[in-house]
Amino acid sequence: MEQETGIVTQQQQPQQTGMTLKQVADRVNLIHQVLEKVMQEGTHFGKVPGCGSKPVLFKPGADILAVTFRLVPQFQVTKTDLGNGHREYDVTCSMYGANGELLGQGVGSCSTMEKKYRYRKEGENRIENEDIADVHNTVLKMAKKRAHVDATLTVTGAADIFTQDLIDDEDEPKTKKPPVGMPVAKKQASAGGERLASEKQRKMLYAKAKSGGLTDEKLHEIVKEVAGVESSKDIPAGQVDAIVAAIAAAVADVESAINDDDDIFPKS
Repeated sequence: MEQETGIVTQQQQPQQTGMTLKQVADRVNLIHQVLEKVMQEGTHFGKVPGCGSKPVLFKPGADILAVTFRLVPQFQVTKTDLGNGHREYDVTCSMYGANGELLGQGVGSCSTMEKKYRYRKEGENRIENEDIADVHNTVLKMAKKRAHVDATLTVTGAADIFTQDLIDDEDEPKTKKPPVGMPVAKKQASAGGERLASEKQRKMLYAKAKSGGLTDEKLHEIVKEVAGVESSKDIPAGQVDAIVAAIAAAVADVESAINDDDDIFPKS
């Protein structure tokens, strides 16, 4: 087993005295303002299953905080060869202020022995990844990201707001993706929770009304009277059959009126 360590050194300035209570309060308030006005959920932070109730700080969110407080990260990387092409990276992120003062550190590690890198899918089976060297850089970046987020939370004091995703699977913010499959029409719901009529059903109602000689105003009147809604997009799916029946009745009334006119004014 071999190890290689890369160290980035930086001359440290004399340590400053601690912050005043006002400075601490201002710092915390600034973090909250950045969270409310700059950060976006799903991009800079988000909820991750298994990480508790606190939002998880993503790498882009850590970058925002680093810019806010003018933090300069430096990394120490230790590489350990595990055999058969496998590697583990241990990273220490030292966070410096703009004046060169060391403010704090964070640590992170990642290994190609983690199952998401060690194995790959082949059909329904999981097999060893024979091209393990292809993920060496990915594993290094993941270790660096973990250390950077850890250092950011430590130095900024944002750990009371955010937590770190200790079971992350990707080098990007998490968004829950549905399994790949055939496209499925979205099922919308009304304010009362009932499923709404589909676009196909709405078009069918319009076609029946037009073929029966009803005007748009008459169709709107029927929809409002039967379903109690102003827009066809708000028609509950359970009211479609009742609207069809109401359209049929209105068409029958129109045809009856036409026949009556024919009786009064017979064609010559």
